Parts: sequence; C-alpha cells; structure tokens
Amino acid sequence: MGLFRSILGGGDQPPPPRAIESPKDLQPGDMLKMEFSEQTLISGQTLKVSEQVFYDISAVENCKVVSILEGVDQRVLLSASTVNPDRPLEIATAVLPEKVFEIFGRDPFVAIFEEPDNTDHRIQRQTNVALNELQGFVGDCYFQERTNEAYRSKKDCRNNTLTDTDWEGFDYKLMVTDDRCHAVRIEVFDGGRTDVYLIAYLALNKVEEYWLA
Repeated sequence: MGLFRSILGGGDQPPPPRAIESPKDLQPGDMLKMEFSEQTLISGQTLKVSEQVFYDISAVENCKVVSILEGVDQRVLLSASTVNPDRPLEIATAVLPEKVFEIFGRDPFVAIFEEPDNTDHRIQRQTNVALNELQGFVGDCYFQERTNEAYRSKKDCRNNTLTDTDWEGFDYKLMVTDDRCHAVRIEVFDGGRTDVYLIAYLALNKVEEYWLA
C-alpha cells in the first residue's frame, strides 16, 4: 500500500516552505527588525514573537493575528489592521489607567463607559504631558469609531475552525484620530477588567526584515 500511495503521489507530504510576507504570517519564535521611527519604544529594535492571540471583531476583522513581542522594556503588540489602508501595520502597547487619565484626562475618558449610548465620544491629548517611551504612540484628538462585542482566543484560527468555547467575549471600543494614524483600543471583560492599548499605524515597510524561527 505504501508503494502504491507513493507512486500516486499520496502519503504524508512535507509542509510547504514557510515565508513571512506580512504580520499575518508570523508565528512564535519568529523575529523582526524595525526601521527607525518616531515610536521611541520600537525604533531600530530587533523583536521576537513570544506568543500570539487571535481576535474576531464583528465583521470588521476576522481571525486577526496579534503577535506579542519581546526585546524592549514594555510589551509591544504587532498586527495588520484595516483602519488605515495606507498604514496597515498596527503597533500597540498596553497602558495603565493612571497613564491614560494623565494623557487624556479622567473625566473625558470615563465618560466613554458611563455614557454607553453615546457613540460620539471624543478624547484629546492633554497639553504638557511627558510621553517618554510612549512618544509616537499618541495623537492629538480621537473620535469613537467602533463599539461592539468582540472575541479573543489563544488558539490559532488561521488553519483551524474554532468552537464557541474557544473564544472569550468582551466589549470592544476603538477611538481613532482624525488622520487615522493613531488609535486607542479598549477591551472590557466580564468582571470589569479593562485593557487599554495605545496604537500607532505605520507602513508595512517599517519592518525592515523578518526572520523565521
């Protein structure tokens, strides 16, 4: 039977060689080199994919691959985005509530949660805020572009069909600058845990080089 299958080209076939052409192709262990940019935290840095999470954001972004990178002092997340077609490289970093309030002011930010029926919230960067390592991740004025239920999973959805139990639901809000070069992503989970990310959108060529694991 083994000879018969080999003659017909059956049997186990080696997987095709893997290549990285975009952030969607990354896997844990892969590495990348960033070009110099205004984002101080990642400018010129070599980063390694330590783990990945996957998002289903309504009909906007299905099986969104988010790579968590190590190699700098603060956790960085990299993915591809549809928010800005000219800048589809999404670089994000998590921030604590105290820093969010310092950057945008407490009352305007808290209003996003206290007035859920209002989908026209705006937040604005406060003057004289020291951004330090967050330089390049903050724009001037943001409007609320999306608010909906979304889902997150640690299981890879690229080549597998996940079941409902594989996904964790959360409330998703996205604030975007008028020039669509920056965003704030808010994720609110059951129990009240809230994750906030500052996002910069860059051109794909800001990744100078990829290396396979």
